[in-house]
Amino acid sequence: MIKIIKVSLFAGFILLEACSSIGTSKEEGSLRKAANFNIQLGAGYLSQNKLSLAKKKLTKALEQDPDNALAHSTMALLLEKVGEAEEAEKYYEEAISLAPGNSEINNNFGTFLCNQGRFDEAQELFKKAIDDAYYKTPFVALINAGKCAMNNSKFELAESYLRKALRIEPKSASALYLMAVLGNKTNRYLMTRAYIQRYHDIVSPSAQSLWVQIQAEQALGDKVFMSELIKIINKKFPDSDEAGMSMRLMR
Repeated sequence: MIKIIKVSLFAGFILLEACSSIGTSKEEGSLRKAANFNIQLGAGYLSQNKLSLAKKKLTKALEQDPDNALAHSTMALLLEKVGEAEEAEKYYEEAISLAPGNSEINNNFGTFLCNQGRFDEAQELFKKAIDDAYYKTPFVALINAGKCAMNNSKFELAESYLRKALRIEPKSASALYLMAVLGNKTNRYLMTRAYIQRYHDIVSPSAQSLWVQIQAEQALGDKVFMSELIKIINKKFPDSDEAGMSMRLMR
């Protein structure tokens, strides 16, 4: 009898513990769900430049789920945007520690580090993202790695990244534009002409993209086409710096 009672009491204890765990699990699940909802709201507000609302929602998400890597990385993006680089890095570091294999976080942190002039560290994170077979958008990390390399005058490396990005996503406007810029930087103006034309087939010309094209046409000696482009930039973007620079070429 004593043995039976002991087993019954122990079974009851297990049942109580199980009920308690289920209750805790449900509560934690609800908090995680609420945190994810607030992260979505925060990211949405961030994209709309409603920074105070974004910070409020992301702070709430971190209170609800302190171990949510996405909450930390989105807060880092917000702090980076407002110029609080030191604080942003802390949130990126925490996000990486919580989810070291998250390629989106590696890509974003890599971009941040490159903007801080930390090229080698940035490249390590880009490589992790690019080499991740499960990463849905590796071309994004390739483009960011290419831009980072180009900004650091690593032109051969930049071209390698950007060409790989275009093999994955041939109509990537960002990659096409950067290849056109790279052509100018490396004195390969026919390359610039080819890529900026492909870019303008996808995206309406901007003052920046027209200026890239104008510089290439000047170098190639096509004064007639260059003059046409200068007329366009001054008509569509008369107050832009690029319009002013283009007019100086006509003098």
